[in-house]
This record gives sequence, C-alpha cells and structure tokens, in this order.
Amino acid sequence: MSLKRRDFLIRSSAAAALLAAPSLARAASDKLEVIRLAGPGNASGRPYGNGNIGLLRGLELLEKEFEADKIRIEWQFPRGTGPAINEALANRQLDFASYGGLPNIVGRGAGVPTKVLAGSGVSPTYVAARPEAGIKTLEDLKGKRVAFQRGTIFELSLYLILAKVGLTNDDVVLFDIQGADQIAAIQTGDVDVIIGQGNSVLTTVAQGLTEVVYTTKGSPAPGSTFGSFTVHEQFAAAHPEVVERVLTAFVEASHWGSQEENRDKVFDIFAETGTPRESYVKDYEGDKLADRHTPLLDGFYRHNIDEGLKFTLATKLVRKPFDVAGWIDDSQLSRIIEQKGWQKVWTPRSSDGQAIG
Repeated sequence: MSLKRRDFLIRSSAAAALLAAPSLARAASDKLEVIRLAGPGNASGRPYGNGNIGLLRGLELLEKEFEADKIRIEWQFPRGTGPAINEALANRQLDFASYGGLPNIVGRGAGVPTKVLAGSGVSPTYVAARPEAGIKTLEDLKGKRVAFQRGTIFELSLYLILAKVGLTNDDVVLFDIQGADQIAAIQTGDVDVIIGQGNSVLTTVAQGLTEVVYTTKGSPAPGSTFGSFTVHEQFAAAHPEVVERVLTAFVEASHWGSQEENRDKVFDIFAETGTPRESYVKDYEGDKLADRHTPLLDGFYRHNIDEGLKFTLATKLVRKPFDVAGWIDDSQLSRIIEQKGWQKVWTPRSSDGQAIG
C-alpha cells in the first residue's frame, strides 16, 4: 500500500471517529443491547481467534457473564486484521478489541479514541523462506521479496529483526499481502519470504513450502509480537461497570490459558480458527503458557510500545506523538488481578525483557 493511500486511510478513520460518534449523554441513556469485540482474523475466515482474545471467545465467558442481562456478544475477526479493526473502531462498530501493537499505536495516533486495558500476550515471530530462494541468514534477505500485511505488527517486527544485521525495511522488496494469500504467493514463487506468527508460518513449513530462517522464539528478542486489549473511550465513559466486567472476563480467560493443565484444551480452542492444531502445538513447544498469555502491562510491554511509536513517527504512519502514559491504564487490571489473588501467575518483565523477581 502506498504512503499516500495509508495516509488517506489514517485521516479518514480519524474523521469517521468524530462524525459517527454519538454524544456521551445519549450513549449513557441508551440501554445496552450488544457488546462488540474483535480480534485478528485467520486464513480460514472463521469467527474464532487465538491468544487471549481467542480463549475469551472459545470459553464463552462473556456470553455467560451477560446472559442474565440479555446483552448479546458480537464477535468480529476480520481478515484485514489490525487495520480493519482500527477502521471499525473509528466508525463505532466496535467497543473492545485485542490486536497487534503497531496498529494499536497507528489507530490511537490517528485520533481513534481508545484506552489500553491489558496486554494481549507475547508471541514469537517467524521469518520463513522458500527453499529455492537460497536464504539461510538474515543478511541473505537483502533484495529479496518479503510478504506481510502492511500496517500490522509484522511491519514493526520486520524492522526490528532486520536492524539486528544492519538492514532496514527499505533493503527488501515489500509485498502487501494478507495472510490467507501469502501461501499462494509462496507456492507460485511470487515472493521469497513470509513473516508472521507460528500458527500461520509453521503451516507452510509443515507443507514443505518454506523453511524457518529466523525466529524470536525462546527469548525476549526484538521483533516478537505484542498487542493490547483496548476499549473505545466513549463506550468506557457510558458503561464503566460493563468495562469492569468485560476486563475481568478477559483476565479470567488469560488465567485459564496460563494453566499448564489446560494446554491441550487451549490448542483445541485455537484449532477452531481452521488453522491446523499441530501448528499451535509446535509454536508453543517449550514455552510456558503463562509467558505467552500474560495480560500484564509491564516494562517490556511499555518498552515495545515506545519502540513502536518511534517507528510509526519515523515512517510517518503517525504524524505526531501522543501521551502514551495517559493512553495505557493499568489501574483496573491491577485491581482485578489482586482481587483474584493472581499476583504470582504472571512474571513481569523489565524493559529489556528480563523476568523481574
């Protein structure tokens, strides 16, 4: 996508947020009938997800929580992932969303009024290449054709990974392709490399289409994916008690997914996306569930957000900085975790990714 096109989408999303938003007074007086949530889509197009938002969806915790109130729960998992979620938030078609850190920042920087309630976990990033491309190291990526969906967390991941060997995104040929179409592009040889999460990339490895050149798995290396669970500020102002209940359910899903005795059940839920279950098993191999499903807004999360903001400013995805400290609100999250007695479930990390305590 060209910079002009991306700028247009950013500006139009911000304008839509202002035009489509009802007044707070009216929102507060309306009886709430539906809560609308979203997470990144999947290649199969099924209305299911992975990570903490996928567990929340699969366990149906919100459906059970609000059944007596006769409030419907509406789920969206758009194939356009982060950029599509930003557009839906801007047009007031969503109340909550859990998605990647880069589009989180781009949306907020464009004026979409969100507030961060929790982290959405940390996952490794994989760089995989066609065997015929002759790519064995990160240095070999120079001049190669790399596919990912622009505006997603993987644009930032690629930048941070290439920086390890003195390269930038300008040193590769970028192809803006949605996840579901990347497999076809690899099969036809139209691209040499794909970058993404294990649930998608490892499927191509299992099919013999690609080989992993590099992964952040097993370490807090720059380039790992991170994201946020956010709420639209107008919804939060109109329904603070509902926000508390939704966030509590999100933390409960994160907690359930952090228990090792639930490992097989976690993969069963993720397989509802249509992605082979074995891809998740392989991706999570050797990792603690609590590390993958942490909702904490710790030093590592905040460092990643700061690095993401620097990148968006440098690439003009965001035109001017905004108050990150005011955007991230961990007061409710901390209170819920303390009330549940779950302070030791997740290990906070410092800005360099090292465990604290």
